[in-house]
Amino acid sequence: MKQLYLINEFKKKSIEDCTISAVLMYGSFIKGEGDKFSDIEFYIFLRDDCHIDKYKWISSVNPIALMFVNEFGTDVVIFDNLIRGEFHFLPLKEISIIKSWQGHTSFEFKEKMNLVDKDGLLTDVLNDIEPPYEPIRNTPAQIEWLADSLINNLLFASNLFQRGEYAHLHNIFQYIQKHTLWLIRIYEQSEKHWESPTKKLEVDISSYWYNKYQTIVPIITRKSLNKALLNAFVLSKDIFKKTNVSSSKLELIYRIENTFEINHRNEET
Repeated sequence: MKQLYLINEFKKKSIEDCTISAVLMYGSFIKGEGDKFSDIEFYIFLRDDCHIDKYKWISSVNPIALMFVNEFGTDVVIFDNLIRGEFHFLPLKEISIIKSWQGHTSFEFKEKMNLVDKDGLLTDVLNDIEPPYEPIRNTPAQIEWLADSLINNLLFASNLFQRGEYAHLHNIFQYIQKHTLWLIRIYEQSEKHWESPTKKLEVDISSYWYNKYQTIVPIITRKSLNKALLNAFVLSKDIFKKTNVSSSKLELIYRIENTFEINHRNEET
């Protein structure tokens, strides 16, 4: 597989380069889920006061077709073989940033994350991370926050529909879908792909909820958006009841839904 070849080549390159202290790998390949369509992803820690030409360093392993910094500050690379890569270059003094990820990302495979460690500092940081290695997602506080976020976006979506901003509304559906899927994943005890809740969705959740999810994926037409929004109200009420969201928030969903339907009827007449 091309990705495995590149991972091995970047590992060898990092070991040989005296400016590099450690390389942490993340993503599908540390989880054993990488395939020929997967990205390769690294945090590269440079020894203090060392600098490298990132483009030159990366392209020495494989020719680059495109390289740019995305909105998150990540160096994103598309290699000439159309493999994607994400690179974070940080000074070694910032290696402790890894500890701040606990509670937000999984360290279940932390041994595989340690790709290169010439000074032992990456090993020390990873060893300091104690169980639970998987973030605890199904707390009452987390469920209530997800419910809050979903309610907020449902009201936003309702207002956009009434205003006739269909493209903007279509964009807001990504947040409705995301928060809905997180609640479904909690209910189904399927939190493996939490960071990207649509990932492996076809096998991660039951057909019942997958079919429900499909009903809140509209196209940009008034009719489709209206139907998806009505379905989102129904689905939200269902998953709120299943996850024991507080009754006051369930009542708020009913209020927003009823107001939307009244306004919609008035608009039609």
